[in-house]
Amino acid sequence: MISNISLTEEQRTRWLEAVLALVCAILVAGCILLSKAGLLVLAGCVALGIVALSSHLFRVGVDGIVVCWATAFPLSYFVSFPQEHPVVTLQRLVVLLAFLGLVFAKPSSLGSMPKPLRSAGAVCLVFIAVAGCTLKKSPDPLGSARVLLDGFLLPVVFGWYVIARFDLARRLPSLHTAVCISSIICAAIAAAEIVTGQDLLPFEGSSISYTAGIARPNGPFSANDALALVGALSLFFLLFFRTALGPKLSAGRKLLHAIGLTGAIGMALMPQFRSVALTLLVVLIIDIFWEKRVASRVGRFAILLAFVGLVFLARAAAPEMFADRSSRDNIYGRVAQYEQSLVVFAEHPVVGVGFFNFNNYVVGEPRYSAAYEGVSSVDWPHSNLAAVLAETGVLGFLPYVMMHFLLLAAMWRLRKVSGSGHLVWKYFVYIFLAYWITGLTETSGYDGFLNLWYVFAIAIFCKYALMTADRMQPATASVPPSTQRARANVLASNS
Repeated sequence: MISNISLTEEQRTRWLEAVLALVCAILVAGCILLSKAGLLVLAGCVALGIVALSSHLFRVGVDGIVVCWATAFPLSYFVSFPQEHPVVTLQRLVVLLAFLGLVFAKPSSLGSMPKPLRSAGAVCLVFIAVAGCTLKKSPDPLGSARVLLDGFLLPVVFGWYVIARFDLARRLPSLHTAVCISSIICAAIAAAEIVTGQDLLPFEGSSISYTAGIARPNGPFSANDALALVGALSLFFLLFFRTALGPKLSAGRKLLHAIGLTGAIGMALMPQFRSVALTLLVVLIIDIFWEKRVASRVGRFAILLAFVGLVFLARAAAPEMFADRSSRDNIYGRVAQYEQSLVVFAEHPVVGVGFFNFNNYVVGEPRYSAAYEGVSSVDWPHSNLAAVLAETGVLGFLPYVMMHFLLLAAMWRLRKVSGSGHLVWKYFVYIFLAYWITGLTETSGYDGFLNLWYVFAIAIFCKYALMTADRMQPATASVPPSTQRARANVLASNS
């Protein structure tokens, strides 16, 4: 009877993957062949299908909803109400369900949170409290509060749920499929925006920017830097899944993985951010030395040469675009912007000028204008660190920096927890670099989508290390009966 049930579940999973892959193929074709109106109708039908799928996943609890969210978050536009300054959003609903799952769960069913991660979460709450106290300085405190909620509080709650309750041993293959599909959808929307030159899913007043006449898409997000960074994180997320799942994968899943990787790379590169391309190059070089096998090193070196060749090909194919993205004015403008941010901080060193209030504060004020080599500042911080320093002062800057160092220290300690510790550490380093290399030149750390995806990936890494550590413990160890039953269930579901 048990074998029959397992076979039924496996068949259901394969059918679900086939249906979702078909939906993605239809969506890709729609993005390229249909007009904006047709695309919206098609995406609406897909959204209805996902809602129907969600009703099925409710039977298996919040974990199924999380997997569904990982698949459908590119279509959050259709779940936002109202469209302008939405109160109800897909990510808020999912995190609310996750929080309720924690509140109503039996304490014996919750996994333990590593102490360094608890410390990082507590320091993040301190930053949120300090930033919240500065909201009164903003002319739009409600709008700034929404940014604080989506960008910082929701990721903390979501990461807590994943580590404490998410059944990764059972959901790992489904989660891999979900990330593949979401990457394909995002890349298809971004490619369609380049072809049509329109923002197909305008979110929170977003708009398409151009470089030498070539559109820089934002996909389903409010900014193009969010699209690029979510793509980079998804790339490393998928590579982690591929290693964690092992070599015994079906041909269909391998094909879906390859398409998902292609989509993630497209997401990362289509918005034309030099920092993201530099991140991929740096990570590829690191991975050559990280890999032990000679054949794998040679393969990665070949990919490195292909990547460099792609850069020269882009320079030859679109010289105006390449010249614009590599001009000195961009660098000088960043230097001038740092100077402006430091001037604002020097006048308000304790609590800053108010969270998410930098632009409102400096626009029209000649004393805050700055220039370097004739290039003026743009009145936006263009750096996570500069934004936090100028907007929340020292009281906000110290906990903000500390929480990231505590997170780094926590993942470093996980290296020795289990045999998978080094795998987890490796891919954490890669997504950490992707987040921060661009975060030093863009204010991407305020984006709610990006932060939620970033924390979600880190929480999955941590959960995987803790899960494999539980399997390595001796069976004779003295543990509570509830914990023994939980571990037995995990092993049974994975066998």
